[in-house]
Amino acid sequence: MITSHAWTRVTFRKKTTSLVYLFCFSLSFLTAQNASSTVSKVYKQLQKAKDYTADAEVTVSLPFIKIAPIHAKVFLKQPDKFKVQSKSIAIVPRQGFDQLHKILSDTTAFIAISQGTEVLEKVPAQLINLIPLRDTADLILAKLWIDPARNLVLKSLLTTKSNGTILTEYRYGQYAGYGLPDALLFTVDIKKFKIPKSIAADINTTTKKETGPEKETKKGKIRIELSNYVINKGLPDALFKK
Repeated sequence: MITSHAWTRVTFRKKTTSLVYLFCFSLSFLTAQNASSTVSKVYKQLQKAKDYTADAEVTVSLPFIKIAPIHAKVFLKQPDKFKVQSKSIAIVPRQGFDQLHKILSDTTAFIAISQGTEVLEKVPAQLINLIPLRDTADLILAKLWIDPARNLVLKSLLTTKSNGTILTEYRYGQYAGYGLPDALLFTVDIKKFKIPKSIAADINTTTKKETGPEKETKKGKIRIELSNYVINKGLPDALFKK
């Protein structure tokens, strides 16, 4: 037989356990809401630039390949139009331009989870994971380091089915109010990253000659410095069809 005191203790433990579960659930819910709110503010700021053009200075550092700095012009029109013009072979990853817009534009396609904070160059950044809710998406996982005070992505790590993992670091200046960077630094896996066929052929030929530990995965770096932005002047759709 359970005494009244024992019954009281059992009831108390059940209520305490329920309160703990409720507290944990509420905390998780609030954390998710906070992460989603931060991501929404970043996207809202990116939306200020409906279209733009900019001059780009592209410096490529790939193993075994020497490429002189490339001058190019980039064109972007939301939500999904992007173009690069150059007289040379220009390696300009889309991941730092329109892909970030695409990912953040559909809040029903991912769940945002806060992973705490990290300090990047003296700036406290909120680390947020974006986990896709659809198996058909090219994106496997996105990690964003966001400056919540300025609603800017300081760094992103995108893991995709088509291009492997791409790390992007952003530097801002005059156009930070639009979420537009002055410089981007990409770190890519050259075995998975899509690059022009002529360059890829050189890399593959050289890679086959390697032996031993040198056959390990190689990383390449692409630095893009952007200047002379022209924002919201209205770019025609025909421009992106040429």
